[in-house]
Amino acid sequence: MTKLKLVSYLMGASIALTLQPAASFAATLQFSDNAAVKAVTERFATDLAKHDLKAISLLYTADAKLLPPNERAISGRAAILAYFKKNLRPDRVARAKFSHYEIYDGGDAATSISELAMYNSKGHIIERGRQIIVLTKQGGRWKIHRDMWSDNTPAKACN
Repeated sequence: MTKLKLVSYLMGASIALTLQPAASFAATLQFSDNAAVKAVTERFATDLAKHDLKAISLLYTADAKLLPPNERAISGRAAILAYFKKNLRPDRVARAKFSHYEIYDGGDAATSISELAMYNSKGHIIERGRQIIVLTKQGGRWKIHRDMWSDNTPAKACN
């Protein structure tokens, strides 16, 4: 019985070691759209610098959701555009910069995590945070389906 257990453990370990590199290799081969996924976020930044909020809203799926910090979810492209018109006005936000991307694939879906910095018209950072977006491929193009971000500004103490 002891020899059988030893053989079982060795076989299991051997299979695990064999499959681990295969899984990594498959993941590398499976997803070649990293640049296209990143380009969606970069397009957001470009359109924001032009104050083209309509173009930004078109980066989202029709049934997309924004999940802003400390607020209710914003559902649908029209509501997202209205939210951006209120919160991304040129007098408040002039541009955004995204960096330190992590991109994960899932076939026709992807997740992008990045750090963000929002700037006012004087070039001062007005917000730093992180963003997680879930994208889906529609008609051969990546669209944002869920958009969630955090603000790294320290929370105010509640009394």
